[in-house]
Amino acid sequence: MNASVTTRQEADRHASKSWFATIFARPEIGPIGVMLLLFGMLGYFSIPAGEFSWNPFAGEGFNALGIRNNLKVISQLAIIALGAGLLIIAGEFDLSIGSMIGFAGACMAMILRWGFSIVVPYLSFEGGVHVEFYTLLHLPDVSPLGALIITLCFTLLFGWLQGYIVVRSGLPSFIVTLGGLFFLRGLPEVSLRSFNHRPDQAKGATTVTEIPDIKNIVEVPGHGEMEREAAKALPEADLLNILKDVPADIVASITERLAYTYQRVADAKTEIMTARGVKPLERALENAIESGNEQMVATIQDKIATFKIDPVVAKSVTDIDIARAYIDTLQSARPIANFFGGDIMEPVFDWLYFPIDWNTNNFGNQFAQGLYSCVMICLIMALLCYVVLSRTQAGNWIYSTGGREKNRQPRKLTNVK
Repeated sequence: MNASVTTRQEADRHASKSWFATIFARPEIGPIGVMLLLFGMLGYFSIPAGEFSWNPFAGEGFNALGIRNNLKVISQLAIIALGAGLLIIAGEFDLSIGSMIGFAGACMAMILRWGFSIVVPYLSFEGGVHVEFYTLLHLPDVSPLGALIITLCFTLLFGWLQGYIVVRSGLPSFIVTLGGLFFLRGLPEVSLRSFNHRPDQAKGATTVTEIPDIKNIVEVPGHGEMEREAAKALPEADLLNILKDVPADIVASITERLAYTYQRVADAKTEIMTARGVKPLERALENAIESGNEQMVATIQDKIATFKIDPVVAKSVTDIDIARAYIDTLQSARPIANFFGGDIMEPVFDWLYFPIDWNTNNFGNQFAQGLYSCVMICLIMALLCYVVLSRTQAGNWIYSTGGREKNRQPRKLTNVK
């Protein structure tokens, strides 16, 4: 009995397919579906305990602050995943990514805090044989852009070194980058503990302090460049002098916004005081219901229905408040630092706060100033990776490297007599 076997023909891939099959045949459908599932779980599990809702936006995961914080973590991991994805497409793997991130952060922090030096060790025989260091170059004050370039040179050099070892030695990238992981993890800690301490301490800490908030350095009229918080802490006379030169329309806009915020704060305080006053009555009502005293139940219910307190009066807007709010609107004097560490879409989030009244917390203050700029950097890098992979020769090399089969010579068999 001959069984008929249906074989797939080469022309089958050109056959017409339904739109449903065409969509789900796309390789990106799986990751997108998992991403949407995770977003739904994030929204569902952020709903406060004791509340039931199928709406994922009912919790705090998808309010303005939740979106800001979650997209920050997602974009940071996505930037790492882009580089790891290119490497995996090429058929290799890098275990030192996490340690490289810590090394880069510590390196940049040390350069911003203490500057950058190039030293050469040598043996000295004065007072006994010991090692001393000769300083070839010392830059005591390095700009954020300079620190970024120096750090990038270090990271690229070490990445090239690991790749060179893999290519030249033939060792698996898993093993080589595992060694790089431990090296990059130990190097920042040893460096920080070596000189990040006071003279009276034996070893230092791994925390670098006293680094200015460079992205929040602003040009204050009449005072030059200074940190935003320091500018807001100026004496009242100086703040009033700054306010004198502010256009009237900006003052009116800030005044309207502050009045709205102060009224929201007053309303929230009123609600809290009302809830505190009603809570003892609610407990008494529960006791009365349990005891079966219907007259007492009716009396307490009437008191709860008519319970009122004097509403809290909103704080009046002063010129000092307007001056400090105006300083918050000043653009950063360090555009490079603001590009990497600032916020984006701030006008949209301001509009969602006032007049839309969505980007607000329980006290009427603005929840989120905007999205972190790492979201924008992630999108830019994703676009660059797409262009490289799909539109350049280098992308073809990456694909071909990962899809290349290693040439294996068949082993010769010899007849043994």
